[in-house]
Amino acid sequence: MAQSITGKVVDTKGEPLAFANVVLLNRQDSAFVKGAVSGEDGSFSIDSICNGGIIKVTSVGYKTICKDCEGENVGVIKMEEDSKMLGEVVVKSSRPVIAIKGNALVTTVVNSQLSHAGTANDVLRQVPMVTGRDGNFEVFGKGTPLIYINGRVVQDKNELAQLNSQDIKNVEVITNPGAKYDASVKSVIRIRTKPSQGEGFGGTLRAQNGFRHYFSSMEQANLKYRKGGLELFSNLNYYTGKFYSYGVTDLETKASTNWLQNIESIGRMRNNEFFGKFGLSWMLNEHHSIGAYYVNGVGLQKEHPDYKTTSYADGTLKDMVSTVGLNRTHAMPKHHANIYYNGEVGKLGVDFNMDYMWRKKRKTSNLSEINLNNEDNSITSNGIGHSRMFAEKLVLSYPLWKGQLEVGNEYTASQTLNDFNINMATIGNSNTKSDEKNMAGFLSIGQQFGKVAVEAGLRYEHVNFKYTENGQLKEDQSKTYNNVFPSLAISTEIGKTQLSLSYTSKTQRPSYDDLDGTVSYVNRLTLESGNPYLSPMKIHSVELMGAWKQFFAKVSYEHRKDAFIQTTKSYGEDGEVKLLTMENTPKIDELQAFVGAQFKVGIWEPKVNAGIIKQWFTGEYMGERKSFSNPLGIVQFQNAIHLPGDIWMNIDMEWNSRGNKDNMKLSSSSYLNTKLYKAFCKNRFSVSLEANDIFDKSYRDVTFYNKDVTLWQNMTSDNRALLLTLQYNFNTSRDRYKGKGAGNEELSRF
Repeated sequence: MAQSITGKVVDTKGEPLAFANVVLLNRQDSAFVKGAVSGEDGSFSIDSICNGGIIKVTSVGYKTICKDCEGENVGVIKMEEDSKMLGEVVVKSSRPVIAIKGNALVTTVVNSQLSHAGTANDVLRQVPMVTGRDGNFEVFGKGTPLIYINGRVVQDKNELAQLNSQDIKNVEVITNPGAKYDASVKSVIRIRTKPSQGEGFGGTLRAQNGFRHYFSSMEQANLKYRKGGLELFSNLNYYTGKFYSYGVTDLETKASTNWLQNIESIGRMRNNEFFGKFGLSWMLNEHHSIGAYYVNGVGLQKEHPDYKTTSYADGTLKDMVSTVGLNRTHAMPKHHANIYYNGEVGKLGVDFNMDYMWRKKRKTSNLSEINLNNEDNSITSNGIGHSRMFAEKLVLSYPLWKGQLEVGNEYTASQTLNDFNINMATIGNSNTKSDEKNMAGFLSIGQQFGKVAVEAGLRYEHVNFKYTENGQLKEDQSKTYNNVFPSLAISTEIGKTQLSLSYTSKTQRPSYDDLDGTVSYVNRLTLESGNPYLSPMKIHSVELMGAWKQFFAKVSYEHRKDAFIQTTKSYGEDGEVKLLTMENTPKIDELQAFVGAQFKVGIWEPKVNAGIIKQWFTGEYMGERKSFSNPLGIVQFQNAIHLPGDIWMNIDMEWNSRGNKDNMKLSSSSYLNTKLYKAFCKNRFSVSLEANDIFDKSYRDVTFYNKDVTLWQNMTSDNRALLLTLQYNFNTSRDRYKGKGAGNEELSRF
């Protein structure tokens, strides 16, 4: 049987050292036998036997290490910094900024114009297939991703604003994640930072102020103290601002009477939020690391809704209603804690995480209706929600033949309680509880055969869901699932072309809001609620991805069974009132394609991306079957210009075509963003000025075709903005915290 030489390369602080060259030399004449490059975790594998040879390890900025090869595992090789090589060095590289690694599309940030972008938020806006801003990102055709920083999941979007772009090494986008991720995770973004430097007290202070419709402000302090293997850290954030929205909604309802409602709404909302995170990590030695953190926060929102509703019955004016109100949402507390252990016991790698979350939210609503032809109305409601979750995840890894074997388990127990009271007998009070326990086991095997890499995985999940309403267990709404999810990924390199082919089986469970059967009041003809009867969606996806020089492309096909769509149901005895809710539809098939390229012409670095999504779906509408098969397209044109004085200017444009998504029709939209960035004092202080959505065209009209209700909505919000950001960094260093978290996908459902 073939044998291999394995080991791990670390620096003097025990941190993994990636991209170190490890070669096996013949002892007699020092001739090259075989070699390898250390991975992101510092590990390497040479497809050979020792045969009395010598292992030689080299890396830029470190002293060369030579040691006798005496067995299959050479252990941990610690590299010392070479003071003779640590002077001022200018490194110029021509390697592509875009590459494929396994089933991931990798964007290199270090030594590229992206390192001047500002924060991780700004970098992600420039990464192919990623759209969004300010922590709210989506992967093209794959929805909201799980985002990791150095293997640790991002639980609060403010963490992205705290990470400087200069500290980022690369960004990986995975659009077909395998068995080691929760079966409901459709996409993953992994951010890796540069190696750590410095000890003592350090951190980042950041302030962002600007105008959307009103003034808003965000203040952040990210502080650390490092000594030896110990790191103490705290992140403090305060966010305040007033927001404005304007919308027009047309609601056409087909019942015994044909109703047409025109709703004009103006929303003004004041938001105040404070967030604090405190923790420590301790590298006992190069083999063992432990840590913990605790998060708490409080949020208060005051919303002043103003509605004007005009109703027509069979084309005749029936009523005009003016509604004003005050809604208050108080989220306190937001407890979240994590502890982890990451280490090695011989060849066995151990990664253990445990998370606990508990949150409480109270919402009060007071609405006053003035009716033209009916009695005036006053609606008062009060809702209290509690959410809690416990989760643990254990991953064991072990070298196997030409690669690695990973096995693990994940357990999540979550509960939501909602107590809702309203002064309307037609809706009534409700008390609901959702309990869910998810037990999962997974296995993943990765092997390298020359230039061909293969990773196969299998995940088993047992889900037990119980739904209780007003103290009574609802047997027909409580469910148990047992599912197996296979995955397979194959990648190779043919000349300068990189290719990756992958298949995954996934599921998507409804959010707890979608499962909540509490009925909410919209107006006297329209109500809204979730659907406790929703079943999880099953997803099968096949994907082919390729990269050549500065070009890349991706094609994927997805089959969704029991997909979620919005729908309507009659409410009440006469059927005139309609309930907006959700249901499962038998299937939706979808084809996705995305291509991109980047260039450099002097001081100008443009990037062009284009994508298309085509679905095959017919739904019920007005007693007939309606086709929703018009494709959606996207075109992005991003420009970075290096001006004199080391000033970077970005001009980014995006256009989205009209088309269908599920049983909706989306209108076209576009935006133009510009930004100026300048760093001072050897990048310790930076200033950026940005103008977003200059022409205020980023919003999209949406038309829902819900059986016997047609809902057209035009909603504009504070997308257009002028923002000034000041940032000061002192003695900054890479976060040593290695906790990856448990129950990450479950947290997102809350």
